[in-house]
Amino acid sequence: MTSGSVTAAGRMLGRSQPVVSRQVSDLEAELGFTLFTRTRPAITLTEQGAEFYQEVRGILADLHQLESRVQGMRNGQVRPLRILVSVDLARSLLPEALARMDRFSPVFRQKLIIEEVVHEAPAGALAEGRADFALINLPIDAEGLRAHWCGQAPCLLALPAAHPLASRDMVQLEEIRNTDVITLLSRYRMRYHLTSSLAQATAGEARRHIEVGSQQTALSLVRLGLGVALIDPFSIRGAQLDGIVLRPLQTDISYMIGAVSQATHELPEGALRLIQGLHLHVQSSIPHYVDTDPSGLRQGISSKAEILRSA
Repeated sequence: MTSGSVTAAGRMLGRSQPVVSRQVSDLEAELGFTLFTRTRPAITLTEQGAEFYQEVRGILADLHQLESRVQGMRNGQVRPLRILVSVDLARSLLPEALARMDRFSPVFRQKLIIEEVVHEAPAGALAEGRADFALINLPIDAEGLRAHWCGQAPCLLALPAAHPLASRDMVQLEEIRNTDVITLLSRYRMRYHLTSSLAQATAGEARRHIEVGSQQTALSLVRLGLGVALIDPFSIRGAQLDGIVLRPLQTDISYMIGAVSQATHELPEGALRLIQGLHLHVQSSIPHYVDTDPSGLRQGISSKAEILRSA
């Protein structure tokens, strides 16, 4: 599939074309279905072959990674530190935190692997041992995960610099009625929370609505005057804000992130130091950030009634 033909696959593997053809036929016999349609000189996957290919891609990648790691062990290389990071955080908060830590006390000796993931991916990936820990937006539905730290901070409203509300110190959601809105695709729980908050505030009013897959795309649209957007305070770090004004909202719409790992997995020292460094960076750099438990309750507060009393 990768090479495009049996002959080219043979060259990649250092085997003859007849040997590769026989091995493919043996595999098809074992599976009980045909993988390839032979249309010389090229070959194409059957429908079942394409489905099988998707299933084995990750396994093949893991085997290649294992082979590379074994070679590293043979040469005395230190085990690489591997982390999973949600896309927006990987392009904003994480680089900032790494640069800050690296100036004082580097957290990895030879190799750091950063894998960008969507929200539902970390649970399975951590269970399979593909990474030491994940830095992601919360909450996440998964058993067997350990939350090393988690917390939340209020979202901001991104407006074009020329928007009438840009001169306000604080904006009420009700004030953006009749305004075009930009929201994140509501596939995941926290994104749905942001989307529904903005949608409810403008309910019943004639407006246009754009859904996007990342906050960077949302900012680009805001900059060009195509609407306003709710932005979480973690992913905004390092973003280009020329032509954009960020304003706090009178209504507190919080966004939660955290560092999680497989509960039964013993983390190496470098991973623990990185988790701690990320936490300290968030605490010191994100306005109005507060630590919470995984459900979103502030630490030391066990009920909504206590939240009201503390306020």
